[in-house]
Amino acid sequence: MKPKRTHLILITLFILISSACQKTDDTPSCSYIKNAKLKRIVACNYVESECPSKECDDINWIVEEYEYDNMGRIKKVLFGPDYEDGVLTNQPGYDLYKYNSKNQLINIEHYIRFRDDYMHYRNLIYTYSEDGKKIKEYTEWIDAEFQYKVFLYTNDTLKRIEQYKLDSDELEYYILNEYDSSGNLVKEILYDTNDKRINTYLHEYEDGNNVRSYKHGSEYLKTYDENNNLVSVKSIHPVGSSKMGGTRKYEYYD
Repeated sequence: MKPKRTHLILITLFILISSACQKTDDTPSCSYIKNAKLKRIVACNYVESECPSKECDDINWIVEEYEYDNMGRIKKVLFGPDYEDGVLTNQPGYDLYKYNSKNQLINIEHYIRFRDDYMHYRNLIYTYSEDGKKIKEYTEWIDAEFQYKVFLYTNDTLKRIEQYKLDSDELEYYILNEYDSSGNLVKEILYDTNDKRINTYLHEYEDGNNVRSYKHGSEYLKTYDENNNLVSVKSIHPVGSSKMGGTRKYEYYD
């Protein structure tokens, strides 16, 4: 009887441990909740493939960290923060997000570390149409330089983006977007002002998720959990590129 009792105890412990590891609200194990809020992005040396929602154990550095207001909107993004024993010791820069009464993002204020303080370096200002589509992105540097993009739509679909030159209303280049039958963006074609093609970005999808992109000769492989939260992006750059390859791990609040 004793071996059977021991066996029963082990089975009970296994069930308890397994139950403790499961997330609530019918969330699949090793997945974040649906529409989870992004907590941080880290440069990760090793990503757990069996459990994509597991936080990175081998971090090179924290790329970005996100804070939210009481309405669940992004309030602040920290860039490259360092911590020692849970205490923030270094923060090279951060962004502050501003919204209008329609909950539309209208301004991102960018601050950079300067000596022992932070300097307001740049604003990204967004303009919307009456029906809520973003139609302009205006970059304003505090030293008075500016640059902007214009977004043009056809039947509520973003078809063309125009980039204008620094401190000028002269067109620098434009992008034409192409979509598949499901409405997924599959191709971005860049043209100069003489309508000459200068670059093409490609995107591939599985189950509605963008799983692979090609830009400037580099390949980006994206992984999602069972609730379609992006959990990692692996970048592969061509030989001789000055860019660093590796994996960015996306971690969310529970």
